Amino acid sequence: MAIDMKQSGKSQTPKQAVIEWIDYILDRKRWNGTELARKAGLAPSTLLRLLNNPDHQFVPTIKTLQKIAEASGIPITKKVMESLKIDSESVSELMPSESTLRRGGYRGHENAATVEFRHVSALPASLQAAAGSKRDGHVAAPPQLEGDETAFAFNMPDDLGEWLRAGSLMFATKRRDPVAGDMILVTGKDGKSKVRLLISIDENGLNLSKEMTAKNDEIMKFDDIQDIAIVAVIVRAL
Repeated sequence: MAIDMKQSGKSQTPKQAVIEWIDYILDRKRWNGTELARKAGLAPSTLLRLLNNPDHQFVPTIKTLQKIAEASGIPITKKVMESLKIDSESVSELMPSESTLRRGGYRGHENAATVEFRHVSALPASLQAAAGSKRDGHVAAPPQLEGDETAFAFNMPDDLGEWLRAGSLMFATKRRDPVAGDMILVTGKDGKSKVRLLISIDENGLNLSKEMTAKNDEIMKFDDIQDIAIVAVIVRAL
């Protein structure tokens, strides 16, 4: 599964919560800050000074955040709302329309539930910092994973054959043990993560496949595994 990057325990400032949400939008939409600003009808400096200067005291207004949500189709997270102390009566006014949510890839009301978003990488842990690992955060939970405290989201770290490309948004769970036929996210003790089809489990370890026509083309020994999770939902395949 993902490398276990636990929160430090310190509460986030409103600015940190907003940056986390915007970072997620940029990752999901494959935009940069200038593109997001243009689509939201904002001056590029509005977002760039926020993203590029952590020490700047600027925090966007609620109206600005609403423009970002409408432009991206990705609603303001509950975490951002709480950090900015937005009361529940104001929440409905800050949410994009249902058509906007569907355009952003969501079917339900985002405020209902969120899951942790974790950064995973096909690179070994020793190289991930140099490659510029992204922040962890929170995203809207799909209906089938609401209430699952083990669930989390991640971007596909590598290609799975020709049918599922790196960068796809996925949701995984650890609610049960994996069984043959599951698609799993597995992270080795070297920090490298990958998504594979689980063919079988035996005394040698996990028998994995990268092909839709399943075949044993990879064995991962138990001693080499750091964590495992079952891929439950694929939101966007590239």
